[in-house]
Amino acid sequence: MATKSSSLVVIRHKATECVGCCLCAETIPQYFQMNDEGMSVLVDANSEGVFDKKDALAMDSTDIEVAVEGCPVDIIRLDKT
Repeated sequence: MATKSSSLVVIRHKATECVGCCLCAETIPQYFQMNDEGMSVLVDANSEGVFDKKDALAMDSTDIEVAVEGCPVDIIRLDKT
């Protein structure tokens, strides 16, 4: 059985600085959606300071990294636990 640290990673998103480019929602729609104002939202996330935070599957890390690296305002983080 896999431990939590090997099967999950954490996505952090600073939604207040989103510019609405849609890259994250197009790259990893299982984690990001666009809201009615055209800004991205981390689905089912919890607030933690200025970031929204959500556990994600480690097997999605490669796709998440594409969103992290492609974000034009650098507001997405991937923390490997």
